[in-house]
Amino acid sequence: MALFPLFINLEEKNVLIIGGGKVALRKIEKLLPFNPNLKVISKEFLKETEYLLKENNIPFEKRSFTFEDLKNIDIVIVAVDDIKLQKEIFQFTRGKNILVNAVDSPAYCDFIFPSYVKKGDLVIGITTSGKAPGLSAKIRQLIEKSLPENIEEILQKISSFRESLPKGEKRQKETLRFIEEIFKKLPPKGQ
Repeated sequence: MALFPLFINLEEKNVLIIGGGKVALRKIEKLLPFNPNLKVISKEFLKETEYLLKENNIPFEKRSFTFEDLKNIDIVIVAVDDIKLQKEIFQFTRGKNILVNAVDSPAYCDFIFPSYVKKGDLVIGITTSGKAPGLSAKIRQLIEKSLPENIEEILQKISSFRESLPKGEKRQKETLRFIEEIFKKLPPKGQ
């Protein structure tokens, strides 16, 4: 099953992460650049995870999860190796407008975490629909190497140019022409 790449605004979304280990640490690191309201609950925390939480002023509690923790939550990430808990959380959230990601359990997920490249407002998501995450990571590395070093500046130029034109088909065509001009002037990668 191929997954549709959907990009959502996480700012001000209440995201609960259940777990304090390596997997939770990776999820927190991936989410931080997108500014959600994070909270983490776990019986135990790796030192690295606890350090990252403290460094970023992310609230966390050392205790067991309860279903009351899902009150006012938009997204929950179950980053623990407890399939029974993953299933219970997934079933509990049905019809409650809470998206669920249960690590390594696609049957209990509304979405998966892609590999991604983020350079300012440019975000490129890569996924193999969960079939080969290592391949997604390799493709991410290839994309990062192929992007112009000043891609954020290029994006800003294109955005400003586009905004200077009235909406409509002409704006689309002129913006595409402008993008082509910019990329023709770029030196080949590695020079």
